[in-house]
Amino acid sequence: MAPAIWLLWRWFEGSLGANPPEAVVHFTGLTGLTLLLVTIGFSPAFRLTKWPGIMIARRQMGLWAFFWLLAHMVAWMGLDQYWDWPWIMRDMMDLAYVRYGLAALILLLPLALTSFKRVQQRMGPRAWHWLHRLIYVSAALGVTHFWILTRADYLLPTLYATALCGLVLFRLIDALMHRQ
Repeated sequence: MAPAIWLLWRWFEGSLGANPPEAVVHFTGLTGLTLLLVTIGFSPAFRLTKWPGIMIARRQMGLWAFFWLLAHMVAWMGLDQYWDWPWIMRDMMDLAYVRYGLAALILLLPLALTSFKRVQQRMGPRAWHWLHRLIYVSAALGVTHFWILTRADYLLPTLYATALCGLVLFRLIDALMHRQ
């Protein structure tokens, strides 16, 4: 909730810059992508530390990432596009970064809906784990969305892409080591 409080405070204070709606769209997207990568990072952190508290917080962090990315889309549709549905649909068809972002969010929807214990039990651990690997695809689409949107300084998208590559590499190496 801390990012939401900070964002609201800055909005009401009038310190979001020359284009506050754009600042909200960017802030919600960056917060969501950051939380998504942090969620992915919980598994390697658990593997390295064996502290169970990390895995307990992972589901909640993933749900917060979904919330912020959903808020990002709603802010874009409302604050940037003014709920102009023909324009929104045109952007979805014409702009690759919008399609990547929408695809990333759509892939997160089944993860959010199946993150509850009762659903996990009904699905079974094997199916649930396979489904939740979509987080990597969603994160890759999110980083691609961020990369395409960047116009000048690619430092931050490069850091996010590098972090995601490192997390995927760790996951692959870990999977190979545990299969032997």
